[in-house]
Amino acid sequence: MKPTIYGFAPSTYTQTALLTAAEVGADVEVGPLEFKQASHLAKHPYGKMPAFEHDDVRLFETLAIATYLDRAFGNGRLSPADSVQQATMLQWISVAIDYAYEDLVNGLHGDDTKASAITAACEQLALLDAGLGQRRFFAGDAITLADLFLYPMIEYASQKLDSSGLKHLKALNRWRKLMAQRPSTKQVKSA
Repeated sequence: MKPTIYGFAPSTYTQTALLTAAEVGADVEVGPLEFKQASHLAKHPYGKMPAFEHDDVRLFETLAIATYLDRAFGNGRLSPADSVQQATMLQWISVAIDYAYEDLVNGLHGDDTKASAITAACEQLALLDAGLGQRRFFAGDAITLADLFLYPMIEYASQKLDSSGLKHLKALNRWRKLMAQRPSTKQVKSA
């Protein structure tokens, strides 16, 4: 059975799973999802996305799916062997899940975005910019799962904020250009 990611393409977490698959060369398909219906809840009991199936493997939650894809198809190349880089990657994945998603996606979702949400998003972007610093990627010189979690969230925010929210963030803008040039990013954007 071909690996199947169940989710809507605009979902930042679905994009993370798709980016991971593209980075490791896994030929996946995007399966249909009847949001919050019984068929969806059978795949993801919390009614979120994405969910995943590959042969007998059934997973939900993006970190589990991305880790599986990385190990099964990429021999773990998106997860550094170095203990400091591994910990740094996990730190930024935690930031993405626990803080950045709320400020960069949930807070900016919808047409009527409050000023407080815009302020929170700009503060989050500034924290990410400072955290990235001079590194090429969030955990070092090579792309990791952390970058694949953060990129869709930051791009979502960039679409919702005017250019003044991002233009002064030199590290993030350098990294965004680097990420946008990756074949995986181009593949997911064209799908």
